[in-house]
Amino acid sequence: MSTRIQRNHGLLLWIVAALLAVGGGVRSFGGGGALLRVTCQVTNQPTGAQIFLDGLQQPDVTPQTLQNIDPGQHLLEIRKDGCQTQRRTVALMAGEKTTAEFKLEPLKGLVLIQTTPPGAEVDVDGNSSNRKTPLLLTDLSVGDHIVVLRTEGYQPRKLALAINNRTPIKLASDLTSDSATLKVSSEPAGASVLLNGATRGTTPCTLDRIPSGTVEVEINLKGYATHRSQIVLKAGDVVEVPAPLKAIPSGLTVHSIPEKARIYVNNQFRGETPVVMTNLPPGEYRLRAEKRGYESDARNITLKPEEQSTEEFRLQHNSGGLVVITEPPGAKVFVDDDEAGTTEASAGNPQVSEPLRVNYISRGDHLLRLVKPGYAHSPVKITIDTDNLVTRTERMKRLFIPDTIVRTGPTAEESHTGVLIRKYPNGSVQLEERPGIVKTFEAADIKSIGPIGEKK
Repeated sequence: MSTRIQRNHGLLLWIVAALLAVGGGVRSFGGGGALLRVTCQVTNQPTGAQIFLDGLQQPDVTPQTLQNIDPGQHLLEIRKDGCQTQRRTVALMAGEKTTAEFKLEPLKGLVLIQTTPPGAEVDVDGNSSNRKTPLLLTDLSVGDHIVVLRTEGYQPRKLALAINNRTPIKLASDLTSDSATLKVSSEPAGASVLLNGATRGTTPCTLDRIPSGTVEVEINLKGYATHRSQIVLKAGDVVEVPAPLKAIPSGLTVHSIPEKARIYVNNQFRGETPVVMTNLPPGEYRLRAEKRGYESDARNITLKPEEQSTEEFRLQHNSGGLVVITEPPGAKVFVDDDEAGTTEASAGNPQVSEPLRVNYISRGDHLLRLVKPGYAHSPVKITIDTDNLVTRTERMKRLFIPDTIVRTGPTAEESHTGVLIRKYPNGSVQLEERPGIVKTFEAADIKSIGPIGEKK
């Protein structure tokens, strides 16, 4: 009988414990019996962590014994500054005394370090491990740290870093060069660059690793004046050096066959060949050569800086000539309103002129016109061919226009007006008093002679 009772008593305790574990605990049973409680001892390394039971902070820190806990499942949470929080679910049986041990891991930060330029060595709190940027650090403890960045050619950079939790931190830094930099350009580009007399490249270019102090920059390009400048530099400076280069003037000599052609440069007359021009700015030019009797010729040229250029024109003949004989002589000859000369009397026949030759008349049709006081002439068209000579004999019609008065006495009847035909060496004259009526006055009979309208 006692064995059965003992067995039943053990079974009853097992059932109560199971109900407490599943149902969160049984306050009493068997008509108001005592409540069964659980004791749990919580320890951790390192000590001094805060304990949270089912979200409620406990009054003491670890190590700590929690008493009078209802049997069942409970959430234990351990927190300590600088350590990673840990959580654990524990199942407590009625009347049980258990121990929960925790080992807290130090809290580590997440830090991404970047530099411009990359490749800088990273020292953290004086410790160097040959790690270079960009660098992701996952092993830094919570707290304040000093980061030093170093790379060749740049000044060391010291940065403060504060890690409070696991939130990622980005640490970026532009490193300052421990020397100066020059950015050299020129217009036009392609010029050689000398730094303190040493060639360093062609424009545009960047010169780095220049020590502090005064430097001389020289920029050279063929055909342009040398550009020089002195610059005072200090570490970290980035200085732009623009150089508008000044072109050295050019020269131009122009020849022609035949010579004496008129030369125009950009429509401005510059002289007759040979023409020598200096101090011309480099660039594009329009040349034109003209000579009477020849086809004009024109071309475009380009003068480079400091260039001495020579141009030659071979002009093509395109004209003919004209020979004019006039009756009477002394007539002015015009070809297309251009005066070509005056005919002179022939030694053998004073009524006919010597031939007057007019050269370099362009090919084509032209108008020949004669002018002589007291005579009329009807203009005539002439046709000129290249290298041909046209001969014309032109007779002018005399007009009766009295121009002379001859006085043989004081009376009006002794005053004679008309057109002076001839004056002889002995002083005698021939005067046409009316059209076709010519009278000779002997020198002995003439008291005076002069133009009509002249005072006596």
